[in-house]
Amino acid sequence: MRALYHISQELQAINDELIASQGEISDELFNKLAITQTELAEKSANYGLVILSNEADSKAIDAEIKRLKAMKDGIDSATAKLKETIGFAMQKYELTEVKTPLVKMSFRSSKSVHISDESLLDAKYFEYKPTVNKTAIKSDIEAGVLVDGAVIVEKQNLQVKWV
Repeated sequence: MRALYHISQELQAINDELIASQGEISDELFNKLAITQTELAEKSANYGLVILSNEADSKAIDAEIKRLKAMKDGIDSATAKLKETIGFAMQKYELTEVKTPLVKMSFRSSKSVHISDESLLDAKYFEYKPTVNKTAIKSDIEAGVLVDGAVIVEKQNLQVKWV
């Protein structure tokens, strides 16, 4: 897809290096990325094209992950159904093992805890992992409440769009 944008080989190499380093920037790479005021117009167009290309690649990868996840879920579901069917048949005929020249199937025992009524359990059996409610903190700060340990930070987020 990048060939469509006619991106300079130098910027292509820098982008490939950034991707390979997962965004970690060495001093040498930082210097390659630096933009002087005179270069801003030319480089911003090229950087914008690389950003749009990377975003398109990322979306394509997300779609492929979603497709592969659906395929995996289908395989897992089919496998579970096959195991359930053969297991039911073995139990019906009171077999604990089936051997063929290619496969052996057998039951093995395992133990697990089943919670029948969580409300009856002692508090020592619960794990509490507190999470911060940033929405509530933001609301309080915006309402004038002083929240120790938190402030609202305003950021400038760069948007890159086709014109």
